[in-house]
Amino acid sequence: MRNILRHVLICAISISLLPPSSNAQTTSQTSFGKNRVQYHRQFDEWMHYETANFDTYWYGDARNIAQSALQMAELDFGYVQQLLEHQMSGKIEMLVFSDVTDLKQSNIGEDDLFRIQSGETKVVGNKLFVYFDGDHRHLRAQIREGAAGVLINSMLFGANLQEIVQNAVLLNLPGWYTVGLTAYCGEEWNSQLDNTLRDLILSGEYDNFDKLAKEHPRLAGHVFWYYIALHFGKGTISNLLYLTRINRSVDAGFLYVLGGGYRRTTDALMDYFNQRYRDESHGTRKPPVKGQLKFKNKRDLPLTQLKISPDGNRVAWVSNEIGKWKVWVQDIKTDKRKCILKGGVRNAQQATDYNYPLLAWHPDNQRLTVLYERRDVGMLTLIDLETGKKEESVLSPEYQRVYSMDYINPIDLVFSACVKGYSDLFIYHTVNRNTERLTQDFWDDLDASVTVLDGHRGILFASNRLSDTLSSQQLDTILPIRNFDIFFFDLETRSPELVRISNTPLADERAPYGIDSTHFTFISDESGVFNRQAGHLETYTAFYQDIIYLNDGVEIKAMNTTRKGEWPDERVLFFFAPTDTVLLNVDSTMIDSIRTYPVFKKRPVSQNQTNYDRNIAFQHLSPRAGKLAEIVRREEETLFFIRPVQTEATTAAWITRYRELSLKAAGMPVPPRPAIAPDGLPKDEAEEPEISNGATWRVRQDTVQLIEPGWLFQVPEHLRIAPPAPANDAASNPQEPAPNILADSLREVPSRTRFAERPSLMEFGKQNSVIRFQPSRIVPYRLRFRTDFISTTMDNNLLFEGLDSYVGSPDGFSTPPPGVLLRANFKDLLEDYVIEAGFRLPTTFNGAEYYLWMDNKKRRLDKRISLYRKTVVNSVDNPQPGNFPTPLQIRTNTLLGQYEIRYPLDPFFSLRAMGTLRQDKSITLSTNRNSLETPDYAEQRMAVRLSAVYDNTVEVDLNLRTGTRAKVFVEAVKRFEFNTQPNWSLKFNSGFMTVVGLDARHYQRLDRRSILAVRLAAATTFGSERILYFLGGVDNWLFPSFNNSIPVPQEGNFAYQTLAANLRGFKQNIRNGSSYALINSELRIPVFKYFSNKPVMGNFWRNFQIIGFFDVGTAWQGRSPYRGDNPLNTVYVYNPPTVAVKVNYFRDPLVAGYGFGVRAPIFGMYLRLDYGWGIETRVVQDPVLHIALGTDF
Repeated sequence: MRNILRHVLICAISISLLPPSSNAQTTSQTSFGKNRVQYHRQFDEWMHYETANFDTYWYGDARNIAQSALQMAELDFGYVQQLLEHQMSGKIEMLVFSDVTDLKQSNIGEDDLFRIQSGETKVVGNKLFVYFDGDHRHLRAQIREGAAGVLINSMLFGANLQEIVQNAVLLNLPGWYTVGLTAYCGEEWNSQLDNTLRDLILSGEYDNFDKLAKEHPRLAGHVFWYYIALHFGKGTISNLLYLTRINRSVDAGFLYVLGGGYRRTTDALMDYFNQRYRDESHGTRKPPVKGQLKFKNKRDLPLTQLKISPDGNRVAWVSNEIGKWKVWVQDIKTDKRKCILKGGVRNAQQATDYNYPLLAWHPDNQRLTVLYERRDVGMLTLIDLETGKKEESVLSPEYQRVYSMDYINPIDLVFSACVKGYSDLFIYHTVNRNTERLTQDFWDDLDASVTVLDGHRGILFASNRLSDTLSSQQLDTILPIRNFDIFFFDLETRSPELVRISNTPLADERAPYGIDSTHFTFISDESGVFNRQAGHLETYTAFYQDIIYLNDGVEIKAMNTTRKGEWPDERVLFFFAPTDTVLLNVDSTMIDSIRTYPVFKKRPVSQNQTNYDRNIAFQHLSPRAGKLAEIVRREEETLFFIRPVQTEATTAAWITRYRELSLKAAGMPVPPRPAIAPDGLPKDEAEEPEISNGATWRVRQDTVQLIEPGWLFQVPEHLRIAPPAPANDAASNPQEPAPNILADSLREVPSRTRFAERPSLMEFGKQNSVIRFQPSRIVPYRLRFRTDFISTTMDNNLLFEGLDSYVGSPDGFSTPPPGVLLRANFKDLLEDYVIEAGFRLPTTFNGAEYYLWMDNKKRRLDKRISLYRKTVVNSVDNPQPGNFPTPLQIRTNTLLGQYEIRYPLDPFFSLRAMGTLRQDKSITLSTNRNSLETPDYAEQRMAVRLSAVYDNTVEVDLNLRTGTRAKVFVEAVKRFEFNTQPNWSLKFNSGFMTVVGLDARHYQRLDRRSILAVRLAAATTFGSERILYFLGGVDNWLFPSFNNSIPVPQEGNFAYQTLAANLRGFKQNIRNGSSYALINSELRIPVFKYFSNKPVMGNFWRNFQIIGFFDVGTAWQGRSPYRGDNPLNTVYVYNPPTVAVKVNYFRDPLVAGYGFGVRAPIFGMYLRLDYGWGIETRVVQDPVLHIALGTDF
């Protein structure tokens, strides 16, 4: 162990003293990589629109989505700026995609895995990416979140290179901090988040904030900032950010701004929400256990699309495991279930698409229709559940995405779908694939279901439209960002006048279904929890209408002013003039008669039916069977219930604290508590302001006295702003209260601290109006490059993918010395084209390397061109007799060119082909006359490599991955001669080599920190020329040693040599041959992460790992390592001139090694130190210390 410490201490100094050596291909430095698959050509043409703060880009049919996106972006940007109290000098670039499938096809962010979750906006630099899911409010939240992410990154990490580098090293923020803040800026709070947090806290599994942040960082961060704004005012947010940055400490920001540290703040937060949700639980009840459907879901996969069959005897649903989905059908009586269809692939790097598949039962009760995507193409599959027969058809290509579907009759479906960026209703004829459009406007229409109401067959659907009258409308300055109400469209009359089923400005209604010919049902979060409501339509007299009959048969309609209906006169006058006014303009002699008729309208009468303590996530109903199915998620478990339909049952719903605050913020009255209020609950709790008994502390007196007043500040009054005004025209709807833009637009809380106000540093322009979109300002996107990064590192790894080709120097191998690598990367905006150039200077100042490569990933077939040059000077003995023993100085210039194509089959699997040309030209430097006359020597080789690559790994942290990656390849190498003097000539030399190899690696997570990594590598060569593999040692070994006691095969036509690594516990060449097989296993333990529940600060401590390893492998010549004439078992002993002895004895060809080691980043390098014992022929050898650079194996 004393030797280990000595080597570690002198390692950094010894690196610069290493001898010169040439780079060589090794077996462990294998490149893998994931893919982006472009399934269509719409990305060929991008358009650009510039506004005051945003540069917006879109493609193809995404124009209408982009128009609303840029209008919402400018509408909200001032509010986000003022909330964070920060502004940027440059503009934010926003890329708009039609749906999440197109977003995942983009090349942007490919290098950092582009990991996004559902509902999360991806931000790269000053670029943000948004997509449309049928709800413009979700699009708006994505834009706000993305804009906030760009501003927060600029605020915390700086705008110039020096600030970014400095703060990236010194400012270590917990993961929940920034992701939660961006989520809060996107949407302050809503009933879905409130329900999720309620379920987690009341489950009893999260007794402190750290555990919640570890399991659910986004939600924990979101509720933290919601709590801060609720209790200390929104101005506190920018103060916390400012002091966190200047002190480079989260805890310091808490102390100076809130008066308490991290622990006190988070404990108070948990106390507040514990009390808040426990108080609410007294007034609500659990879903009745009766009717719960039994099914297995051991891995707790997300379950969607619960649909009950028309006869009520079976249910179908979809399970989704991060992209790999299955459709299940289960018998309700026997609980037997069957998977009838599956598809997709697991994808932990990108957002999971929970919209697909969609399910719809056929009216014949025996078939189920499944709508899903395959390679960005909609597929409609009709499955016969009795015979298993499947009828598959391609969906009409005009649909960008379908959000819901239901059968009208056996051959027609109703869709709520997106076409050209608008979510509308359609009738889809399955026989001829024709489409009939029912609505054509910019409002969002979702959750379409077919029903019969009052004898009329029609469609119930959810929409955020203002008016109940249909018209063809194009997006202008009224944005579709209201909450959803329920409407009824009559399919028989096709009247443009819809029947409004609900009208709740602050609540959402979804999942409407008809119970019978009179009643309907839907779910609503009017109480703060999604509960079921049911109702019916009643007829009322809206107004009285006079019809004036003229002698020539003409009829004139007018409003009767003497008899009143329930409509106000102003509303009636919008359609008809008063009768008195009409008579003044009509000749009385032309009038035959005047008759008065009442005009009847229908209005909904609904009542609440459930008072659950958790949201009803989804419901579906079978009118024929009189049963409904519902999904409730409770205590982190998905529950299915099958219940009888009830039309008359009513239950008062308990108003949650969140809904109470929302109503107060909107200036609306809070409904009284129902009679089921629990005993002991304070009567005045409903009137209590934002602070409840759950928050047990404010700024402590003793803490404030210890802090200088200059550190304590509050945002001035003139900087406080309310959320932006609603985008809809409030003046045109004076009778309706303006809907809140955010889910929880809480008023500012007056300061409860002694913070001294500091003067405003900036003034922001108000963006409370919607800008007008001008088509004339649209310009095509022009290709432009920008610097992605410039980096300086020290390593001795392969410079780029492709240098692992076996077209190497036949002069042998040696471990390359570390060098200072300077590289610059340039990308265009869409990252379809990437250029990288680099230069590496070894610490020996001999063997400088230059490279340049360019990627073209615009199409599905990716292409790469690479150029590489290296110059190294080596000293060799003078082979000519009679000369002075002066070594010759030979300069070798290596030129390499490559062309590679990749065809991705999916995000993880690709087929690749690469062609390589290489020239090594040796020039003897002139030191005397003989060396001056020595001719130059050039050697040229060409190779073609075909490979199949699979990679679904996820990088958890440095040197810690999960998943599997593998490569199978075959490479053919051929020498040739190409000369230009005296004449052009091309000649192929004798000799041909083929290499077949495999490298597979699996990373298994043992707990939340440690990883078990296993690698299988093997290769063999055949042909007239071969590779001699030397087994033993490690890659990039800083102090390598070679085992000369193992004989090298005398026959085999070995033209190349390379190292087969890693086999620790041995020197290089413990075994050799033209084939090898090797298994490596490592247990990687980031030991310091176990010492604290809080994130480990410091790059060294966070990435310090202790490992245990076991390696086993062999290398051999011939067909088998156990054949009798294996050269390994033969040793020649010479005693010139007469004695030559051949000794045969047994050596086990299989060798193994075990031991322990550490991994740690030091001086910008990742150092690997392994101490291992080798096992040869069942004998444990003396330990060997390996010190190397690089990650993984």
